[in-house]
Amino acid sequence: MDFNGVIDRSATNAVAHEMLSKLYHRKDLIPFWIADMDIAVPETITRALQERLSHPIYGYTNWNNDQFYQPIRHWYKTRFNLNVLKQDLAYAPSVLFTVTEVIRSVTNEGDGVIVNIPSYNNFLNLINGNKRMIVGCDLYDDEDQYSMDFVQFEYLCQMPQNKVFLFCNPHNPTGKVFTEEEILKIIEICEKHNVYIVSDEIHMDFVRHGKHQSLIQYMSQYDKIVVTTCLGKTFNISGIPHAYYITKDSYMRDLLQTKIGSVYGIGAPNMLGLTAMRAAYMECGAWVDALNEHIESNMIKVETFINERLSDVLVFRRPDSTFLAWINFEESGFSEMDVQDALQNIGRIAVGIGNTYELSSSTHFRLNVACSEKKLDQGLAAIEKAFSYLKENAVD
Repeated sequence: MDFNGVIDRSATNAVAHEMLSKLYHRKDLIPFWIADMDIAVPETITRALQERLSHPIYGYTNWNNDQFYQPIRHWYKTRFNLNVLKQDLAYAPSVLFTVTEVIRSVTNEGDGVIVNIPSYNNFLNLINGNKRMIVGCDLYDDEDQYSMDFVQFEYLCQMPQNKVFLFCNPHNPTGKVFTEEEILKIIEICEKHNVYIVSDEIHMDFVRHGKHQSLIQYMSQYDKIVVTTCLGKTFNISGIPHAYYITKDSYMRDLLQTKIGSVYGIGAPNMLGLTAMRAAYMECGAWVDALNEHIESNMIKVETFINERLSDVLVFRRPDSTFLAWINFEESGFSEMDVQDALQNIGRIAVGIGNTYELSSSTHFRLNVACSEKKLDQGLAAIEKAFSYLKENAVD
């Protein structure tokens, strides 16, 4: 399996390219910012899609059958040794749709949604967009890993206006893999204070160190949990909208299905999403394993480059999961504004802007390493060029 092919996406309406001018105010940047991969979809999925498209009718499609249930149950059993029951599982249009509708169902405008900071930026956007309050619970860096402050977390959970914990598991952007002990503590606190948990587990297949602790396995002890995910990240098919969720809260499951079908009128699933799901989850486990080896190799490349060439200005610790490098420039002494200006206008590289994942200015940026070695080398050279400029022009 070759993950080092260089693929030109510039004429495919890829967000990675087409949003550069809006977000970074110039188009001539190497995109490392958005969380999709510059890696070809597995051939198995492509063949399955082509075969489905060879049928001349693309009509309304039903998801409520074993062609939907079996691949998901197979994946969870073979990858995580978890038994997912059919009655706990349902289709949804997207992960963020599920997240949003659980929040809207459990809270009122003005209520608080607890979220770890730094946070996946779209979590912050949808909380604000739905007129709920972002309630930040810090992940602190204790030099060898990110950790939750459980004293702060319980303090926030006991406030009656904070009714939901929006959990990113594994965590974006830090790449943290939560331990079983941490998960049990989260559930204990949420159950004690009647806080609903929505767990976005879209990065579950990228755990390379440790073990993914899905909240699915703890639903029997606390049923106010919804786990949602999709195949968009793992198999690079984010352009084919689809998702699913798992819950033992039958009221929430039925409410979400009612909203999908009767409130929003979007009950018909994506035909190609279902086709891709069957091919991916039944046949592409080895491909995912090989992909993770490639990502780990790229993470080592980033770590080595920074340690050997940029250790005076950057600090980076390889994450346990995801394909996103969360890089710290605090040691440089430069402001986020200066760092981003140099990255964009000197290095000509677009990386994830740290303050979009936090509630104030940031000392980090996010780099997507799910690409060829050649592209990554270009990106690292661009980062070095930017910081060399900053150092040469620093005012004492």
